[in-house]
Amino acid sequence: MTRRRDRLERVLASVLGAVLLAAGLIAGGAGPAAAVVGGTDAPAGAYPYQVSLQVQSSGRWNHTCGGSIVGQQWVLTAAHCLAGLVASRTRVVAGANTLDPTGTAYPVRELILHQGYDRNAPGMPNDIGLLKLSTPIGYTPLIQPIALPALTDPIGGSATLTGWGRLSGSGQAPNILQQAAVTILPVGECQLRWPGQNINTTHVCTYDRAAHLSACEGDSGGPLAQYGRVVGIVSWGVANCSGQYPSVFTNVGAYRTWITTKTGI
Repeated sequence: MTRRRDRLERVLASVLGAVLLAAGLIAGGAGPAAAVVGGTDAPAGAYPYQVSLQVQSSGRWNHTCGGSIVGQQWVLTAAHCLAGLVASRTRVVAGANTLDPTGTAYPVRELILHQGYDRNAPGMPNDIGLLKLSTPIGYTPLIQPIALPALTDPIGGSATLTGWGRLSGSGQAPNILQQAAVTILPVGECQLRWPGQNINTTHVCTYDRAAHLSACEGDSGGPLAQYGRVVGIVSWGVANCSGQYPSVFTNVGAYRTWITTKTGI
């Protein structure tokens, strides 16, 4: 049991994104954001919608966030992943479950942050963004879009989280994409566990404290998937990887109209 618990804690960190800079929280392009149960290395091709968002620095491309393919020229991610970036120095890599240079890179034409995104507001509202690619994605068995949910689709039970985040708060990022099951917590209960934050129906929360899991610095912007749909975007969570608080995601269904307005999808 201890070995399995340790494994889960390491995997958890690999999946998660950013945390708020208040009350012991941190926000940003790489920080914790959700709890994971039963994580393992993802088989090649298991998550063809998962991409690596990369930024060029000193002549090198570095992984900074996760994202989801939702159309041939569109990738869904978190707004905080895009804040401060320049499209010409940003790319998306698809079709690989490792960070080795084996996938297909697509240059970015435009970065779109939700107009209501506010990193400093309680709950970090409207943490959603889109990347419009310069050229259409060529779909293959290893590169496929994931469906978007409807505004009214219910969310509950378990979901799947994937990403390349750090394996512990101060550890290294894995080379192999990680996969894990997480338990969705009702929004009302999530708000009770996050006093001082504004948790509402534009969020999705996961919580697996019994498994001694926690969010640790890792992949913001990555997908929370359920029934073949991307229902959440890794947004924020507790900073110290204690697992004492739920991890918080952007509820994709709540932004379905915004996504359609921007993309036509």
